[in-house]
Amino acid sequence: MKNFAEKFLDENPDLEKVEFIYVDFNGIPRGKNASPKTLIKASKGGLKMPISSYVLDVWGDNPKGTGLVMSGDGDAICRVVENSLAITPWSSRKNAQCLVSMEDGDGNPIYADPRHILSTVLKRFEELELKPVIAPEMEFYLIDQKLQKNGHPQMPLIPGTNRRYEEVQLLNLNEMDDFEGFFDLVEKSAHLLGIPAETAIKECAPGQFEINLLHHDDALLIADQAFLMKRSIKNSAKKFNLNATFMAKPFSEHAGNGMHAHLSLIDKNGNNVFEVDKDKQPKGIFANSIAGLLKTTPDFLSFYAPSANSYRRLVHNADHAPTTLSWGNENRTSLIRLPEASSSATRLEFRLPSADANPYLVFASILSSVLSGIQNKDLLDNETIGNAHAQHKPELGITWREAVKKTSQSSVVKEFFGEQFQKSYQVVKESEINRFDSTITDFEYNSYLRHL
Repeated sequence: MKNFAEKFLDENPDLEKVEFIYVDFNGIPRGKNASPKTLIKASKGGLKMPISSYVLDVWGDNPKGTGLVMSGDGDAICRVVENSLAITPWSSRKNAQCLVSMEDGDGNPIYADPRHILSTVLKRFEELELKPVIAPEMEFYLIDQKLQKNGHPQMPLIPGTNRRYEEVQLLNLNEMDDFEGFFDLVEKSAHLLGIPAETAIKECAPGQFEINLLHHDDALLIADQAFLMKRSIKNSAKKFNLNATFMAKPFSEHAGNGMHAHLSLIDKNGNNVFEVDKDKQPKGIFANSIAGLLKTTPDFLSFYAPSANSYRRLVHNADHAPTTLSWGNENRTSLIRLPEASSSATRLEFRLPSADANPYLVFASILSSVLSGIQNKDLLDNETIGNAHAQHKPELGITWREAVKKTSQSSVVKEFFGEQFQKSYQVVKESEINRFDSTITDFEYNSYLRHL
């Protein structure tokens, strides 16, 4: 009997290339391109790649201190995620892609695999006979492929003019129509890749858009889809001489890019266990979940805001990006917003993650905090009414270095992600921080060179 790989090749005899993709700490796609025959080899455990490539920094280098390179830089077996195998519609040739996860010779998952981290957290929900239902909102900018002379990005040209987009134009359908070809390709790609992209909107900055995925009770599948959606958006943009960026704050004067996540929990019968009382106040497991998120968000902040640029988005009273440990009904200034919804759709919206974050680690972090809150029966503080930025709520208020330090010392991160992952993540992020701190910028030269 033929396996999935053999059937796929039978259905696509003119296939030219297969991309085998896995996701590193930074959410960057890594892997290799290979001939179609390699798919058969991979389906039988014959494809290997180095474990150390999970722990690369954002420049694709191996920081010293993870222990993986100096211990021999061994390979691991790449297992194909079968439901991710699909034709890539943006390719000029007949190509396919698939996700892989790595495991050792005994079938044990590799500790550094972000997919494995999320899978491990989900197993703990299974023990409680609960299933997370997640739906991400993904913000991004479309920018001109040609950069400014100073290397900075610039908005695309308005079709038929020599003017660039400069107005906010929130929810403007005319600007959606300007990029109709791009969105048509994204929609086609989502369909062929099995990604349930539900809506697309014009966001609150020139050139900024948002695509939402339909909620699902398989959080690992949704993380796969979120990662593949980002890849689809970036590759589709190139077909129209554009670049798509999920950088958290590409323009200092405009809104940042977030990856908000909507979350509810269902029991074994499919019933939503998140409930509110007659005054719309969370109760029971819902209250514990929100309290757990608020309590441990600082522990996981370096996963929600993983880069130097992420912290430019988390500026006080800007862009609706949260800066306080707060929650509120229909309150977009708070960290956690409770949308108005029916009892079956009661949920929270976690508004902290930047669009540049790794979706596997974002979902794993949110769910770890929720599980911690449920297990410890954490008590929920009062709702924030009005502008959370203007109230005396506990603030995030820490730097990238402080966030990484908090993660590295966190007992809750160690409990849910494992000590090996925690230490390797610290090494990678501290290496990135040190490189940023030692780099002299143009702004420094312009400010100091002549006058001091």
